[in-house]
Amino acid sequence: MNAGDILAWHDFFAVVAQIGATLAGLLFVGLTISLEHLLQARGYLSRAFAALFLQFEILLIGLFGLVPAQPQWAFGVELIVLGTALFAAIETFSRNFPEDDQSDVLGTKPLRILREILNAASTLLPVAAGATLIAGWRGALYLLIPAIVACVYMSIGYAWVFAVEIPRRREVKKKGEE
Repeated sequence: MNAGDILAWHDFFAVVAQIGATLAGLLFVGLTISLEHLLQARGYLSRAFAALFLQFEILLIGLFGLVPAQPQWAFGVELIVLGTALFAAIETFSRNFPEDDQSDVLGTKPLRILREILNAASTLLPVAAGATLIAGWRGALYLLIPAIVACVYMSIGYAWVFAVEIPRRREVKKKGEE
């Protein structure tokens, strides 16, 4: 793969950067709507952190892919550093703010495991893409597609939980107490 091959992905990276910025805005709306409840549930804080960082990752992948005439090794290093740093950050935050009784929306064990798998795929596939890009593998950038799909899936899911599901359940609970 050479710089010309990366240039062929220009439109893809432009759309990815736009998706990252747009979903980050949507996520902030959802977080604002449920802020009071989020602050009471440690597990929701962990999810909010992961969601924001996954959007940050999408945005940066798009921006890094748009850097003009960037050598492929430099793009590979950026992907490796980005994915490794975000994986470590999300894992550290989830250990410090584990799921609890208050973070019950989509909080069952199978769903927590699914979130962990998707978070790992979202952050570690760009690391693999960066390493294989440096090694000259022609299909390296294709590893970014499932990572971005996982990031978008997780972010939309988190935004739904924060903007719709938490407020809906709060209202149901209030009505049940009346």
